Amino acid sequence: MTAALLESAGGMAATCAVVFFAGLAHGLSGFGFPLISTPTVALFSEVRAAVLITVVPNIALNVVSAASGAGWRENLRRHWAMPLWVLIGSAVGTQVAIWAPANVLRLLLAAMIVVYLEQGRLRLIDWSVIQRHPDATGCVMGLLGGFLSGTVNVMLPPILIYFSALNLPGLAMTQVMNACFLVGKVSQATVFAVQGLLTWHLVLLGIPVTLVALAGFWIGIKLRPRIPPDLFKRLIRVVLWIMAGLLAWQVMRG
Repeated sequence: MTAALLESAGGMAATCAVVFFAGLAHGLSGFGFPLISTPTVALFSEVRAAVLITVVPNIALNVVSAASGAGWRENLRRHWAMPLWVLIGSAVGTQVAIWAPANVLRLLLAAMIVVYLEQGRLRLIDWSVIQRHPDATGCVMGLLGGFLSGTVNVMLPPILIYFSALNLPGLAMTQVMNACFLVGKVSQATVFAVQGLLTWHLVLLGIPVTLVALAGFWIGIKLRPRIPPDLFKRLIRVVLWIMAGLLAWQVMRG
């Protein structure tokens, strides 16, 4: 089903349109490609297919993003443990995604989008435990983020909560989170390949999708100084609320 979607002209065009917009958003904000691309592709396929289709462009974007900006080596050296926990959690989550019912994955994806959208309320919770026990909470948040990445491609909520509680500067946070996304996607791709789901045929079909995503990312970087951040955030919030609602509606419709 996954390869068939990209083999059809309509499926390839729709997928490329989605990843271009997601890449554009990623270039404007520094992250967000899987948060937008996965639920949108899942609307005309399945969550598993959406994860498989976007795994290669995800890896490409994360490689570029993780190495962007000054001081990225030092930031990754200082927070090396988080990508490790994400890698382990993603391997477990991908195994779950392989056998989990499609509607369960849709509901989990919709729920994670809502959690991300309501992160402002989550920040009202006392997260001082993270500052008191950064190593232990980093392990928990990293494993949880990796698990969510492996199942529905959305690891951002727990990782964002963790680094925000540590008051990590914006550039460093973006670099480390993209490193987490990268190792999570590599772990995910490895599990899919071992299970025979990520084939060379699918990787080749994903090359034009990846190029379109990178084009959107590059344009997003160029447009970043010209687009007010608040306007962009409001637009993305509207899109994500619509995506979460449509995913839930699909489950209820059966």
